[in-house]
Amino acid sequence: MSKTKRKTRSDKFPLTLHSTGQYCKKVKGKIYYFGKDKKQALERYLEQAAFLHNGKAKMFKTTNGNMTLKNLCNIYLQHQQAKAASAEITIRHHADQISCLKKFMSFIGQHRKINEISTLDLQNYKRKLKRAYNSAHRINLNISIMKTMFHWARKNDVLDYIPNIDAVSSVKIIHKQRHVFTSEEIHRLINFADVQMKAMIWLGLNCGFGCTDCAELKWNDLDLVNGRVKLARGKTGVSRDLPLWPETIQSLENIPKSGKLVFHASKDKPLIRTAYQIDKNGSSKYSNINLVTSRFSKLMKKASIGAPKGTGFYTLRRTAATIAARSGDPFAVQRLLGHANLKMATRYVQDVSTQTDRVIENSRKYVCRINK
Repeated sequence: MSKTKRKTRSDKFPLTLHSTGQYCKKVKGKIYYFGKDKKQALERYLEQAAFLHNGKAKMFKTTNGNMTLKNLCNIYLQHQQAKAASAEITIRHHADQISCLKKFMSFIGQHRKINEISTLDLQNYKRKLKRAYNSAHRINLNISIMKTMFHWARKNDVLDYIPNIDAVSSVKIIHKQRHVFTSEEIHRLINFADVQMKAMIWLGLNCGFGCTDCAELKWNDLDLVNGRVKLARGKTGVSRDLPLWPETIQSLENIPKSGKLVFHASKDKPLIRTAYQIDKNGSSKYSNINLVTSRFSKLMKKASIGAPKGTGFYTLRRTAATIAARSGDPFAVQRLLGHANLKMATRYVQDVSTQTDRVIENSRKYVCRINK
């Protein structure tokens, strides 16, 4: 009986055909996808193998930026995907990274070499963003993500040359006067709202909660017996321990408990989430779902609130801040909103809970028209 030499792992095709039709590779417990075309998938994998298996990008370092923009974006986004998987960055931010860099590649050209990208190219890209977006925040997000990628590439030895990105500055943000809800508008919203939205409206006015605050609020963050809510603001990490109005407590008590989250969509899904999808061409896509915003927009139409464009659930937070600011105590307002501003001052002010309670009670008087 003749013995045949056993095939070693290195002799085999390194990728696996996934049920989605894409070729993939599992590296350190995480699956990476490389597309449906077998040859192209292998080429993409081999380009990124050293980085994926070793966690290092030195194999990608190319003298004088002799690398295509597409390869750089792929390397960077794979790295960011790993950070999203380990919760170092949010899935939503990673989705923004993908979207912004796709726009950048589309404008510059995905096969352009890094050393061919000129200062004029970057300035023209900024002009395109200004034509495409009315929001300075969105323009600055695209510029910031592009700059961060190049800084990361140089810092991590992916590139020894990057374009003159410092020549492209952020757009100046002009703060305009924004709409705040009147007491009459607030009561119309509450009258037309369902059980969940009614409680979210009260939390927006009572505690300055935004969409994400409500979507992430858990039952163990609430102490309805003593009328308190403890929830750190996710964006800044600033802790908040706030009193709840009787109206807020009542609205929360009316919500049936189902799972850990106070507010949720069908099947206990979060109201705000990022969905990952693969289209028929095998391309991955992230889509942001914000049911708080969409449901509140429908409520405004139902309640016949004729507010200016840009008015939404976050306007409740702005309304709470505007009313609270009348107290004249910026430290209490800062704590109410969970802002990281007044950093130096808050190092010395250890406890403003009494002032914060007073601010919130004054806001209740305005909303509920309570005269003492």
